[in-house]
Amino acid sequence: MPILLGTLLALVSVAVIAYPFLGSKRYRLVSENFVTREKLRAERLRIYRKISDVEADFTSGDLTEADYQQQRDELRIAAAEILKQESGGSMPDVKRDEELEKEISRLREQTAASNEAPEGGDTL
Repeated sequence: MPILLGTLLALVSVAVIAYPFLGSKRYRLVSENFVTREKLRAERLRIYRKISDVEADFTSGDLTEADYQQQRDELRIAAAEILKQESGGSMPDVKRDEELEKEISRLREQTAASNEAPEGGDTL
């Protein structure tokens, strides 16, 4: 009798522990969403490091101003797209494209305005 009771207790324990991994689709979806968010977060941080590297290259004179602005703008747009994905911005493709075009136009205007700033002026 004690052996039967011990075996039953062991089987119930294994079933309770294994249920989230094998039994419920909800747990798998939560896990997949977490992994996806972490991948997006890692990609966004990688882009931020690249922006920092581009700024360092420009400051050291390794990049021309035009190259610096182009690379910085491309990286900012990529970071904005990832932020939208992280926040769950599941817009239709057309609306998303329109938003990206607006962001690109805004960055171009900002870049043009910074080129017109007086020498030694603050461009940020």
